[in-house]
Amino acid sequence: MPQCFRFCVAPLPGPRQNAAQKNAAHDRAAATRKGGRGRIREKVMSSHASASSLRTRIPARAWTDMLHLAVRQVCPAGYPLILEGDALTDFYYIEKGRLLISYASQNGRERSIIGLEAGNLFNVSTALTGFDNPDSQYLCKEETVLWRFPGRLLLSPDFVCKCPELIIEIMQSLARKNLQMHETLSYTGPDAALVQTARWMLRAAESRASESFRPGVTQQELADRLGIHRATLVRCIHTLKERGIISRFTRNALVVTDMNALRDLAEQ
Repeated sequence: MPQCFRFCVAPLPGPRQNAAQKNAAHDRAAATRKGGRGRIREKVMSSHASASSLRTRIPARAWTDMLHLAVRQVCPAGYPLILEGDALTDFYYIEKGRLLISYASQNGRERSIIGLEAGNLFNVSTALTGFDNPDSQYLCKEETVLWRFPGRLLLSPDFVCKCPELIIEIMQSLARKNLQMHETLSYTGPDAALVQTARWMLRAAESRASESFRPGVTQQELADRLGIHRATLVRCIHTLKERGIISRFTRNALVVTDMNALRDLAEQ
């Protein structure tokens, strides 16, 4: 049984210009057809462009200047992170590594919600409100270096006044996470699994500015992240291949063959 690390009391690369030019005509046509709704959807999709992971735009130097206020912790790959005691109401900065946040539903099925890479914060909502979700789980996907900051900093007028740029970035980080979780949980249409799969692939492709890249997740990991069974995801991948939207999907390669069709499906 894996051990747990317990805390006890004590930037996305922008799309390449050629890719933007390649799809500009399609985007303008889609926005025209859908009007304001289409433009809003486009903004929402781009605001959380990486489905597999989120990165804040907080400059590393800004946090380096604040590390004297934090406690450093190194967690090996594959270890669950348990927050308890005072640590439950603190917030954390990921200097290195990758963290997966998930929750356990009432039927006991674990569902991955969001992956966080270096440069991200987590547990900010609990630090601000004092309320915790007992079903939340944190898993270090690789060796991860964390810095634990006292939650009271976020409630200090002095800290807010001295570090307004960090407060703005924290607000934007919370907003991006909220948008991604809403996107993941909200769609319940007849092709919900297919649309969610398309949205994940679209955001992954746009975040990497490429139609052929290494997604870095297995089919089981993606199924868990989307909250669907692996067999359902396999059927979705087969459908996307039949429609000529993708030609390959493995942990090491995702090849999108029709970006416009993928975008149309994702924007449903």
